[in-house]
Amino acid sequence: EPLWAAFVDHAPEMLKFVEAHSPTRFNPNRDPDPYAEAPGGMAWGRNISAAPIRIGQLGPWRGKIRTPTSDVRLSYEEIVDTFLFAAPKKNVIRFLPHLIWRKLTGARTRGTALTIGLLKGCLDHGVEIWSETSALRLLTDDVGVTGLEAECGGRSITIEATKGVVLASGGFEWNKDMMAEHFPGPVEWTASPRTNTGDGQRMAAEIGARLDHMDQALVMGVTPVTYEGHLHGQPAADYFLPHSMIVNRHGHRFVNEKQMNIGLAFAEMDPETGTPAHLPAWRIYDSQFAQKYPHAMPNKSIAGNHFQDRTLEGLAGQIGVDGDGLVETARRFSGFASTGVDTDFNRGVSIWDRNRGGDPAHKPNPTLGTIELPPFHAMPFKASFLGTKGGARTNERAEVLNQEGEPIRGLYAAGNVMANSFGSKGVGAGTTLGPCLTWGYIAALSAVSGV
Repeated sequence: EPLWAAFVDHAPEMLKFVEAHSPTRFNPNRDPDPYAEAPGGMAWGRNISAAPIRIGQLGPWRGKIRTPTSDVRLSYEEIVDTFLFAAPKKNVIRFLPHLIWRKLTGARTRGTALTIGLLKGCLDHGVEIWSETSALRLLTDDVGVTGLEAECGGRSITIEATKGVVLASGGFEWNKDMMAEHFPGPVEWTASPRTNTGDGQRMAAEIGARLDHMDQALVMGVTPVTYEGHLHGQPAADYFLPHSMIVNRHGHRFVNEKQMNIGLAFAEMDPETGTPAHLPAWRIYDSQFAQKYPHAMPNKSIAGNHFQDRTLEGLAGQIGVDGDGLVETARRFSGFASTGVDTDFNRGVSIWDRNRGGDPAHKPNPTLGTIELPPFHAMPFKASFLGTKGGARTNERAEVLNQEGEPIRGLYAAGNVMANSFGSKGVGAGTTLGPCLTWGYIAALSAVSGV
């Protein structure tokens, strides 16, 4: 696959380029590949994250950095290694010197650190950045793309592009019309910026670009959070802890709750009704979970986000799930927890499951625990979008292709606005970031070379 080869060839170059031209520094994480047992899989070594960086060095631009939905004073590795769910106070004390120092210096971690470093690199090299500016349409002539029409401050402006235009405007998960066309059915608690409205896909299609993979998206479980005054989703990292499971309306489990691409299970359709076979879905857990992992309990202030009952039958009645099915599933699941072996879905078996899954202090399987002690709890498990994967079809040079498969001169694409080059499955934590950065790098090289 030419696009795969291009990514593999250019990703190391991209990392070196970013570190050479910005204050961004990358550290390795100890994450395994989601399919580490497959040929070529690795137990660790392919996943990296940005090192902590001070936001103050951005000067007046620091106010443009969006506040994340979670605290970014602890790094990805620190959060995972401390197992915050079980002992948040103890582990906060453990990292108190880090927290105090980062508070005093304004240091940020994870995705915010990456954003700060990239923005600082752009500013240091004279890149002109226009905020509050909307792209309207691509400008073309008989040869190809010549520029862009945009709107800034209520007036239309024309931008001439001597080297080309790179589309990097994200997905379309906040465009109601496009979602209705490509993903019919309810979508709640979307976990991406509301500016992802498909502008790039629309503009590319208007000049004859081919759009592919418009029915693919990165889907996973989320918990609801209020962000910038609206209800959003935040990727959940606690639904595979012991004493919890996910069931459908029949009260049955339908997936290994810890697997990387859990969202694919929601795509299964009921052959009789043509509706999603496993939606609505529910997280079920008992008092053991509530006592051991209080930090992972749902936000009860959001209506419809938490249900509780002394019996599983009563809980099933509250949430519209088959009671007999739920009782039997809990009995069977508790048996798996006792033996440590999930014979239905192999939860907690793979390297991925055991490396970053469950409670390391829980035995025999860190991801399995009985569900048997009242009161019992339920919360909706939403199939939420982290981002769509469909967009402009590109070649290995990041050039956008027309309906005949030929490059549109002067038009390039990178990130979620391009048709995803990896297929329907995610390939690791932060699965969009590496490809987004790499294809942006490839697009820039192609535009500058002009050949």
